[in-house]
Amino acid sequence: MLVVSRAPFVFYFLFSTFCFGSHATVAAESSRNDARVTQLIREVNLLPVDAPPRRAILNEHVGESAAVKTGGDSRAELTFIDLTITRLGSNTLYRFRKAGRQVELNSGSTLLRVPKDSGGATILTTAVTAGITGTTLIFESIRGGGARLTVLEGSARLTLVKHADQTRRVDAGQMLEVPPDANRIPEPKAVDLDRLMKTSPLIVGFRPLPSQNLINGVIRQQQQRGQFNQPNRSGPPGAQNPAPAPPPGPGHP
Repeated sequence: MLVVSRAPFVFYFLFSTFCFGSHATVAAESSRNDARVTQLIREVNLLPVDAPPRRAILNEHVGESAAVKTGGDSRAELTFIDLTITRLGSNTLYRFRKAGRQVELNSGSTLLRVPKDSGGATILTTAVTAGITGTTLIFESIRGGGARLTVLEGSARLTLVKHADQTRRVDAGQMLEVPPDANRIPEPKAVDLDRLMKTSPLIVGFRPLPSQNLINGVIRQQQQRGQFNQPNRSGPPGAQNPAPAPPPGPGHP
């Protein structure tokens, strides 16, 4: 009687199942790390590492190996599976790792919204790093190597790359600007969030942020404190209003 061993068939079945399962796991992991393009304004290009640059397409997935570059007067929004949101301003070169939790910003500006209890994120530049935990913020790269960080809600911590002992916490409603080649971090200043939310290119023209209610709460606190009740005509947009002049003394009009 002819006896046929089933061992090779069993081995092949198990091996095939393992390979298919491994491939599915890798694909699922890749999908979790990818971003989806949820808004495009004018010229937005993808820069894959193994292919020529090309125009981005709405709703397509962007892998971690690709960089995103915006042109002049152009903007984009990327959304991750956990609702981490990244918006890119004009003339921005951006790359992400770890499902948007590690951001490399070579130039330009970005808005980053990281959900609460999601593990936080880090923005990396050649001059500074910004550590984020459940925060919405705007980060701008300043020509010459400086940086500007504005926290819309939550908090963040800015650290100098070449002077790691120089670190500063920035809270909601504050802005911190670090000049090029800085060896120390200045104190943060208050910023008019109500005005910023009505004028920033990273806000205007986009859908409301999931953290909009938290930002509105910070705006109400600023208004209750009377920080920005009068229009600011003496400084750049978002800058803190100067203190009012003291009343005239006796004998003065």
